[in-house]
Amino acid sequence: MRILLLIALLAVTPYSDAAEQPYFQGKTVTLQVGSGAGGRQDRIARTLTKYLTRYIPGNPIFVIQNRSGGQGIPAMLNLAKAVNDGSFMSMIISSYLEAPYFGAPGATYDPRSFVYAGAPSTGKQRNVLVVHQRSGIKSLDDLKKREVTLGAIRVGHRSYLYARLIAEVLELKVRWVVGYDTPELYVAIEQGEVQGRVNDAASMMSERSEWFEKRTIVPLVAMTLPEELPPVKHPIFDGVPSIMQFAKTETQKNIIHKINSTDRLGAAVALPPGTQEPIRKIVEDSLQRVGKDPAFRKEWQDVVLEGNPFEQMFTGKEVSEDVRVYTDWRPEIMNMYQRLAHEAPK
Repeated sequence: MRILLLIALLAVTPYSDAAEQPYFQGKTVTLQVGSGAGGRQDRIARTLTKYLTRYIPGNPIFVIQNRSGGQGIPAMLNLAKAVNDGSFMSMIISSYLEAPYFGAPGATYDPRSFVYAGAPSTGKQRNVLVVHQRSGIKSLDDLKKREVTLGAIRVGHRSYLYARLIAEVLELKVRWVVGYDTPELYVAIEQGEVQGRVNDAASMMSERSEWFEKRTIVPLVAMTLPEELPPVKHPIFDGVPSIMQFAKTETQKNIIHKINSTDRLGAAVALPPGTQEPIRKIVEDSLQRVGKDPAFRKEWQDVVLEGNPFEQMFTGKEVSEDVRVYTDWRPEIMNMYQRLAHEAPK
């Protein structure tokens, strides 16, 4: 019996020689990102691995693998079948958790089967509906009285969902124009092709600072929860209300709460199904140490949070609980969410 117990313990202990060599020493770890190089998720991953390699015992080498496209489905399928010895990890964002529940082609993975090590805070929900000042719309009352032309990247994109939800809650008359990339949508607003869009407030401040200097845009309503307003600190957002203040049904409120879970599910670190707890714990403990490093906190603030302070590094247990809640889709919630996010405008 003692011999069998010893064998079992050795089988789950991630050390080839616990007294001499850390499990990750000499290893190369791939961190997968479900988007292209240069984007926000890529910046998040590269910033995180810069510090993880210092704090994981054994100082493994990290390699970033960009696997973009397919709304994150190819990346999640890759994670689902990856070797579970700690040599492969993936960044996960909330939108990747939805596809299996909405019948997306090929989305055969189970988000709850992934092994979560933790997540750095990526900031509160900061998306805002804005219109160009030439539209003549100066308030929500103005917005409700007329038809407005709103642009979006594509059906299924987060900004499209947010805009559709705002339009439904406020009972707006909207003409939708979709099919832009981010730079094209900025130009479309500037040239009057569309009157407005929903976008991350901090990103707009960084990418179109002149809009804020000249008050070119009018912010009307934020996806941010009431207790977390304003979406970002800038006088232009003073007094901008939360869409939650206008939600009429429990289903609408539930979806708004799901959307605001992005703080913990904006850069979650996950390992493949079946990864043993000692390996997960090494990564989790290392993430916690990274989160306490002043240099990391400052860099994260500058690179990821656009100057907003870093809040905390969430544990694997906290992330797993958020995943459980996020993937709890009652029929009425799923039906509304699917209609708003995945149906083309009529």
